[in-house]
Amino acid sequence: MNLSSGLIWGQLGLVAVLALGTTCWHFYRDRVAIRVRQRCTKESGGFGKTLVFHSPDNVPRNFVQYGYRSNLCGTICVYCWLVLPLAGYVVMMWGCYIAYVISDGIPFPPGVDYWKETFASPHASSWNGLMLPWCVWFTIVHISAGVASKFYTAMSAHSMLPCSNMEDATHLIVDEQVYVDPDDVADPDETQAEDSWISKKMARCTQRVKRAKARQVMKIQEDEDGTRHVEYTCVRYIYSEDSRSFVPIGLIEANPPEAHATLARGGLSNEAAAESLAACGSNSIHVHVPGILEALGSEFSDFTYIFNSIGSWAYVAYSTWNIGFVWLFMMLGSGLYRALFIVRPNQRKIAEMAAMKQNCIVLREGRWQKIDVSEIVLGDIVQVQDGNNAKLPCDGILLQGSLIVNESMLTGEPMPIAKAPVENSSNYRVTDKLNRAYAGTLALESTGPGEGKSILYCTNIGALTTRGQLVRMVLFPASVKFKYNDQLPIVYGLMSIYVAIIVIVLLTCSDIGSAVATYLTVLCTVAMALNPMLPVSMVMGQSVSAGRLDDPKGKYQIKCLQPGRIPIAGKISTMVFDKTGTITKGGMDFAGVYGVSGGRFSDKVQFDDMDPESEENRTIIDTPTVVPPVLRRGLATCHTVKQLGSTGALVGNQVECAMVRTVGWNLGKQQMTSPQGEVLRIVRELEFDHHSMTSGAVVRDGNQRLEVFIKGSYEKIKSLALPQTVPPNYDQITMQCAKQNYYTLGISNKDLGPMSDEQVRNLPRELLERDVSICGLLLFRNEMKADSPDAIESLKEGSVRSVICTGDNELTGIAIGRLCGIVTSSICLRGTMENGKLVWNDPDNEGRSVSPEFPDPHCQLALTCSAWRYLHQEKKQLEGLWPRCVVFARMKPDDKINVVKYLQGRGLVVGMAGDGGNDCGGLRAAHAGLALSDAEASMVAPFSTGRLGTGAAKHDISLTTVPDLIREGRSCLSRNMATFTYFMVYAFLLTALRTFYIVFLNLSLGEWVWMTNDIGIGVIMMFFMTQSWARPTLAKYRPTATLLGFRTVSGVLVPYGLGCILLAVLTVILHHTAWYDPLNPSWIHVLPKDWMKKGDNYDSAIGVLILFIVLSTTAYVNTYGGDFRRNICRNCGINVMYALFLFLVFWMTLSNPNELNCIYRVNCDTEKSLACKNIPVLSTFSVGGTGGCFLSAQLKYWQNVTNSLADYEPSDPDHPDWLPEPENHCLPPAATLAKIPLKSTIISTGKGFRLSKECIGPNNCYSWSFKWIVAVCLLIYVAIHHGFLQLVLLGPVARALRVRQREEDKRLLDDGQSSDASSDGSDSADQA
Repeated sequence: MNLSSGLIWGQLGLVAVLALGTTCWHFYRDRVAIRVRQRCTKESGGFGKTLVFHSPDNVPRNFVQYGYRSNLCGTICVYCWLVLPLAGYVVMMWGCYIAYVISDGIPFPPGVDYWKETFASPHASSWNGLMLPWCVWFTIVHISAGVASKFYTAMSAHSMLPCSNMEDATHLIVDEQVYVDPDDVADPDETQAEDSWISKKMARCTQRVKRAKARQVMKIQEDEDGTRHVEYTCVRYIYSEDSRSFVPIGLIEANPPEAHATLARGGLSNEAAAESLAACGSNSIHVHVPGILEALGSEFSDFTYIFNSIGSWAYVAYSTWNIGFVWLFMMLGSGLYRALFIVRPNQRKIAEMAAMKQNCIVLREGRWQKIDVSEIVLGDIVQVQDGNNAKLPCDGILLQGSLIVNESMLTGEPMPIAKAPVENSSNYRVTDKLNRAYAGTLALESTGPGEGKSILYCTNIGALTTRGQLVRMVLFPASVKFKYNDQLPIVYGLMSIYVAIIVIVLLTCSDIGSAVATYLTVLCTVAMALNPMLPVSMVMGQSVSAGRLDDPKGKYQIKCLQPGRIPIAGKISTMVFDKTGTITKGGMDFAGVYGVSGGRFSDKVQFDDMDPESEENRTIIDTPTVVPPVLRRGLATCHTVKQLGSTGALVGNQVECAMVRTVGWNLGKQQMTSPQGEVLRIVRELEFDHHSMTSGAVVRDGNQRLEVFIKGSYEKIKSLALPQTVPPNYDQITMQCAKQNYYTLGISNKDLGPMSDEQVRNLPRELLERDVSICGLLLFRNEMKADSPDAIESLKEGSVRSVICTGDNELTGIAIGRLCGIVTSSICLRGTMENGKLVWNDPDNEGRSVSPEFPDPHCQLALTCSAWRYLHQEKKQLEGLWPRCVVFARMKPDDKINVVKYLQGRGLVVGMAGDGGNDCGGLRAAHAGLALSDAEASMVAPFSTGRLGTGAAKHDISLTTVPDLIREGRSCLSRNMATFTYFMVYAFLLTALRTFYIVFLNLSLGEWVWMTNDIGIGVIMMFFMTQSWARPTLAKYRPTATLLGFRTVSGVLVPYGLGCILLAVLTVILHHTAWYDPLNPSWIHVLPKDWMKKGDNYDSAIGVLILFIVLSTTAYVNTYGGDFRRNICRNCGINVMYALFLFLVFWMTLSNPNELNCIYRVNCDTEKSLACKNIPVLSTFSVGGTGGCFLSAQLKYWQNVTNSLADYEPSDPDHPDWLPEPENHCLPPAATLAKIPLKSTIISTGKGFRLSKECIGPNNCYSWSFKWIVAVCLLIYVAIHHGFLQLVLLGPVARALRVRQREEDKRLLDDGQSSDASSDGSDSADQA
């Protein structure tokens, strides 16, 4: 047995030993697991404990925790498999270097001859003797590395033994009990009955793989005090003796009596605080920022890079280190860029956002102490500091004092909010808006008994604060289902089948001359078919778009946290809009009132809402004949507005602030004073109550008369009021106000008998609100943004359907919808629930009996929240109505999420735009959410903007950012599809050319052909393809996102088919010329490993020209602007590169031999090939023929004569056949020249023909007639390819197909059978 065979058997033996050891461990572990499960079933009913999981997005998930302990044998097994590829790469690099020592004579101790003799054998050369075991090792290394990268977590779990007692565990494994695929947003009642058994089995297999990848293995940490804990999704879990499992820690219930008792005790003791700190951990959000080495290790352990290294190292091993290094540098460059300039900075940005560095003051052991914010524990009494950029350190309830905060980081709404302390009562109901304060919100004003500051009781710390939830939403973003991403694995699967066919053809039909060379050729072919630059080009295009969107001085100014969502935004077919702050302005203007006198409405009083504090408004309010006195008193006092002492700014609900500004009374401490000096003292404020949906106040005037004012929605006030006080036209007036886009509130009052202030405060709220008298209506206007109609019209022109999803009244929603252009039908029916039944009415004609089918079966619909919930349960009824629903009113945050998900379930790509915290769920659930806010809460959305409009909209965040985002998304998606098309043509054409030449004549293309192709087209032209800007307007259809549709497939098959036809035609013509001389490099004894020297022939030159013209033209025509990108003439880079490639191709085709031609081995001869050595860079980095002899077909005549000479002695014993050497000017011995001179027609050019006087020595010069035939064929190809794009894919053919498809969609919609995916008649443009 020689050394080569010994190495192979040794490698296989090593793998067999590892496999045997792993198998033994597997059987032992299974036996242990069975015993543990049986014991757990007896003791507690089953193995594993339920994990209490705090989902970042409030989606319920079922997780189970399992205790495992590490085992030395299992650990050794796993580490052996991990060390194998790591050590294997070192051995691979060493083997490649020794290969070059053997082939090129590179010095390496103990010497070149030593290594040649070591790996030499009677049946194989030294190079083959080394590379055969190298190929075996290469295969083992990459298979083990690929498996480890995909299933490292599963391998780690498999290395440990399960524990029946969690106390013995060293690791915690968290697994999802019923795996919820985060990508799955399909409708839950979607039928699966027609799925084939293959699809079901593949789905189950995919689920198992995803579940294995989603499994989390965490090492259990133990503190000095013995506390055992883990951290999962940033939440700290500690071991509980009671439940014998790990439970989350970081929050407690808000218990007002307990909070007041803690305050009375002087806060926590230091000992109790220390115990709580040890158990709960620090009050911080731990965001892991990987170091440089860790980031690189994590990035390059991905399967993509492992696959890419196959092609790179195959080229290096196959005697072409220059091409291999180019691929390696491209792979390393893209990985370094992604790891160090995208992933790591993003993680650092999140960590900086999560960090809070400040000191705070807490009450412990009866005295105030200053501590770091991270040392706050649950139950601490915290003194709230205000001032410049003062942030609350934790979530909690207000115990004492008054606190005014800015919660815009949570809600997106900039209005300050006043917090009230909780009462020391077990019956007190804590409300989020009134009593809770949240970490990270700004404390604008804090006053109270705690050294002049308000006091907070800490209920949440760390990742379980509201701020922590926001950070976790960013760290663990929701996935969405998208056609492009779904089909990419299918494409890779189909390409794998194609590659398998190519491999079979190469293995069975080719004769390269060496098993090693054949294997390396197969690997290089696989790398060509699955080019590593494809995912890089996708990321590059998205990065370009993200940079344009993010540019603070650019025209977009849209922040992008998830660049992968940009192309998805280009497929948006339905846009869901919040109303307030999105379509309309953020604030409310007090527009007018309706007073009530004698049980009837007086005339409407209109205020100047452009100048709310004008004297004219205040004069109107102070005129008793215009505004009744009782209504005037209600306007002045029925609110909970406060005033900041530092700035005098009003704090409270924006509606109430607008009212107070217009009334003009002075706001004092618990009193209001009119300009005339009238004083009304506020005895009791009635904060807004979410149960009764009302707010109000009890006031005492100067005569000690008590009066209560209650305001709320006009429907609620009517239900509370005495029937005789309700004006007879109440419903008509309120409906008319809603239609006129007024936000309408009712206000009522009643007199209270004589009682003390204490009695008033103890009076149940229900009694205060009962039997009131209506005294008026308050009209507020939420003006529409000036640019909203333009934005909606732009979306409509782009075939994007818009709907309103608002918490406001449905009539107001309809009114705003009509103003901005969302509601376009003459009739818009309103769906409401009455007595448990869905009732339809026409707001413009209340007396008419209507239904969705009558009087107009195509009219648009508006649904209340209750109607939506009803229809959401009645799927069949909703199925026929949802395409017509344009207004969803009175919607809660969860209802907005349901609307988004329902539309997604209909096959639509759904976007959402909103401004407040109540939109976060919808923004996160949508395919592409755009937050029109600069607030911190907007970070949960993939996109956010604070860009102001222009002209009349210059003070509002512009709604035109929505069409701008979609425009850039469409541009990005079309660029991605263009680069995908190019790389598919690249994959098919290169593998076809390579296989064709190898199978028929064992030929190849020159080394610089591959280098130019990969760098010049694959990198540089790809870069310029991604630089095209978006068109300034939206087209009436969306770019295709399907990788398997007609447009994409034809865009690949047409250039590929034309290229193959061109190759066949020119090859046939070439072979029928009288001067053509065939060549198989093995005939002149070119070594199998020197594949880069197999391009010196007539046939390969044709392949070079076809390859360059097809790929450069494919890159160029796929950069045509079309309807989504600007005209290609504005992309200077792609035009320059295409012009250079056209010049190169036609220059090589028509010119006589020269140095440029000889670089690519086209129309080249020996003299000019030798002259290439004067080109410094190319000759230095060449491993083939650049600067060397031209090994063409004519050489075989010299070689045959030379080998027959009796006195011929080869210079290298390993190569007994004569081959030319540059040192001898590529000439044979003199005896050979005497028989066949250099300038004979057999050598220059061959077969007795003199084609050109410029061709000296062996060459592949074409005749002039053939050159012109080639040039004309190439021009015809260019014209056909350009014409196909312009006339078919981008021209009248595509337009005709789209028109026909829209007509078909319209017909189906009329029949009530419209396809979900193309309900707007535009998505089917994918087929065009």
